Amino acid sequence: MNWQKYVKITAAILIIGVIIYVAYLFLRETEVFQSVTTALLGQPQQPTTEITDEKLTVVFSEPVFDYWINKMDKSVYFSDEIGNISKISEGQAENISSQTLIKLNKIVPSFDGTRIFAKFNYPNMPTFSVFDTVTKNWQPLPATTIAAAWAPNSDELMYLDDKSLNITNFTSKKTSKVIDMTQKEVNLDWVSDSTVLISTVGSINTNSSLWSLNLKTKNIIPLIRDEQGLTTKWFQNNNLGIKLHNIKRMPFTSLVDTSGSVLATFNFVTMPSKCTAELTSLYCAVPNNLKSGINLPDDYLKKALYFSDTIYLIDSAADTATILYNPDTIEIDAEHLELFNGSLLFRNRIDGKIYNLKIE
Repeated sequence: MNWQKYVKITAAILIIGVIIYVAYLFLRETEVFQSVTTALLGQPQQPTTEITDEKLTVVFSEPVFDYWINKMDKSVYFSDEIGNISKISEGQAENISSQTLIKLNKIVPSFDGTRIFAKFNYPNMPTFSVFDTVTKNWQPLPATTIAAAWAPNSDELMYLDDKSLNITNFTSKKTSKVIDMTQKEVNLDWVSDSTVLISTVGSINTNSSLWSLNLKTKNIIPLIRDEQGLTTKWFQNNNLGIKLHNIKRMPFTSLVDTSGSVLATFNFVTMPSKCTAELTSLYCAVPNNLKSGINLPDDYLKKALYFSDTIYLIDSAADTATILYNPDTIEIDAEHLELFNGSLLFRNRIDGKIYNLKIE
């Protein structure tokens, strides 16, 4: 009898063990969601809503290089791969500039979207030019321009040439020198009226750094020193940004402030260009298929890999997280996320099209 009792107890323990294991496998399906909320908010909560493919629509049927929002006329503009500028109206594209820009590298809009600067002829002979959506004219920056950045709340453009850092005011049409500076290749981010962030270009094979320039005192102080593959994106009007860096070629993604301090290191990895923010809300496209051994940011920027993303909304004030889109019929690799008229716009790297995800 004692032997039979022992067998029954053993069998019961095995059954309980199987149940626990099956439960573990089921719960592991929500691992990415739990990682998102745990990293930023502490204990994870279940998502309150989930938006399906019915809420996801294509803004324009053709692939684009990049897009931006003009806040003055409340329209979406885009550039194709060779620099033709168009305005989208009721799903149709109206061409407003046919200026060819070979080897287009980036376009960056001013704070209100009425102007952009384009960087092209990259990487052989980087060239910068400003496009005005009102006059529909291009205005080249000096041929020796290395980097540029728009003011956060005014009609000014900062640019670095081979000798100095300068500011051009498009209203007064005057240019003034900020400081003498020489640098081969950097990124500029004008994050507040008095602060500019200067970073070296990130690569898995080099260490990069971040400095802060005070426009009033002209002092430059180091914020981040020698991080492998350092890549950042800064959000307007909230002093926050997303940072990617590597430790022994292993990537990490963090929420940081403009002093360089890490506010949260996420348990997920994503590119900074796959996030945007509004006040206390953070929107991020998080890859579901991140494989070990990839080199970020290099592999992503060189288009050596593509992701399949889930899009999350993290509200730090309400202490909640929501799945906005979990790919089913449409695979997305979302970049350049923008909030516009109750929707989240993004460019899908897989097909190059602009998508509209209804979130209100």
